[in-house]
Amino acid sequence: MRPAPLQPDSLSDAQRLRRIAELLCKAIVLTEASRAVQPLPRPADSGESVVPPSFLDAAAPSEDDRISSYLAFVGGASPAVIRSTLGMSRTGTYRALHRLTAAGSIVASGQTRGLVYRLNQGEPPADKIGLN
Repeated sequence: MRPAPLQPDSLSDAQRLRRIAELLCKAIVLTEASRAVQPLPRPADSGESVVPPSFLDAAAPSEDDRISSYLAFVGGASPAVIRSTLGMSRTGTYRALHRLTAAGSIVASGQTRGLVYRLNQGEPPADKIGLN
């Protein structure tokens, strides 16, 4: 049985402030993520060309490289955000995430809707280390 949603009158001031802070944090993260994937402005008077991040290049060598570059740029993202940002198919996204996870390049945290992938910053497990 699902608990009844809290009524605004039944929340304490601390609970109300915590909920407001949660909503603000979500809004900030979404704003920053959308800002990160917007095309870079072209310099009007400079002779320099602007090179977009490699994860925005659909002609990048592989989907795995694009996902790794994107995760290095934003820190962590859900499969849905990765898919929509990089313009990949749902199946292709999950296959690439599975390959990267199996290789130990990325790690997943959370479950179901809260699933987030991040680059693996730890040492690889002993069975994944190759000897020279």
